[in-house]
Amino acid sequence: MIPRTEWEVLVHETISELVTGVTTLSLYGSDHPRAQTSLDRLLAHLQRLLENEDEVPIVLLSGELFVKGRPFTRLSRPAETFIRRMRRRRIEHVTFLAQPKREHLRDFLLDLAKADDSTMASQPTIRVGGVELSEAESAGPDDRTGGERRERLALVRDRVTLIAQALLAVSAGRGLPVGDLDAVARAIDDRLAADPDPLAHMAPWEGEERWPAVHAHNTCVLAMGLGRLAKLSLATCVDLGIAALVHDIAKAFLPSELARREMDLGGDELELMLDHPRDGLALLLATGQLPPLALIVCHEHHLHYGGAGYPRLSLPRRPHVASRLVSVADVFSTLHTARGLRGQLTRESTLASLDERSGGKLDPAWCDVLRRLLAIGSGRTPQEPG
Repeated sequence: MIPRTEWEVLVHETISELVTGVTTLSLYGSDHPRAQTSLDRLLAHLQRLLENEDEVPIVLLSGELFVKGRPFTRLSRPAETFIRRMRRRRIEHVTFLAQPKREHLRDFLLDLAKADDSTMASQPTIRVGGVELSEAESAGPDDRTGGERRERLALVRDRVTLIAQALLAVSAGRGLPVGDLDAVARAIDDRLAADPDPLAHMAPWEGEERWPAVHAHNTCVLAMGLGRLAKLSLATCVDLGIAALVHDIAKAFLPSELARREMDLGGDELELMLDHPRDGLALLLATGQLPPLALIVCHEHHLHYGGAGYPRLSLPRRPHVASRLVSVADVFSTLHTARGLRGQLTRESTLASLDERSGGKLDPAWCDVLRRLLAIGSGRTPQEPG
């Protein structure tokens, strides 16, 4: 594959200049004219990338290089060389901040050129991330390395990127990385244990392309917050978190244009959207290693509390209690975070929209629990469950 858009070409050229800069400075030293020219080219490319951005993150996850959440391993041949450099220095991500400085780029390239595996230092305008753990190191969620991985996933953007990678793997036919989703859910539980206000841990709107991962993340935060307030066990809360992360998994196969117009669909397009709970269940049944709650929630999260909704049932029934919980989290996440007509943005207006759905589409009991949960972060003391 080759870069297609102007932005992709610019990223490809920037990665190329990063690789060239490391090689040139390591061979000639930073004062050589060739090194000076290489630094000038790299600085010019980064300045163009950062013209309208506060930062440009380059993230390495499971062998794939992502720039602002988009995969570039196959779009840019130099990306493979840069990945090898990052792996040797045990770097997970590099983030270039606005107004990059020439001296910071020089020191960064010289550090990256080292042949040892010492820890790299960040620069004032270049943040260097942590260690990428191997599958063996992260296999046990409750051992020391599992705890380290959750600590690494304390940053919201890292969690969203890992979810985006999981969705990409599914759409590419590589299977669902259940272990990564478990790590995300446990990391969110750690964050909620430190601060139970879910809005403190929710991701902001990051654009249409990142919305599926942002929505899955925020639904997970809210679902696990509800579970914790209801005093469910850690194991059950993690299962709920994983269920929330995969509740819309079948949308990974829908055309992006269709997903963007979800609220305005009709006819055959609407039927295609209405099929996603059933299609998601079929996908998860073939996955294995998932908690049963994930399958139930995926199939039922659009069933209404009153028995209507979809998938259409021959005998209407009330959905499983876990599905009713995730449905409340799902609706709040969409109303609160999504851009445009769906995005209510404020806590109060979003709760007012939920109140309109309570008792019909949504379980009134879980709506009440959500209101108590959100009161934690608003300065009010939540009432104890009755």
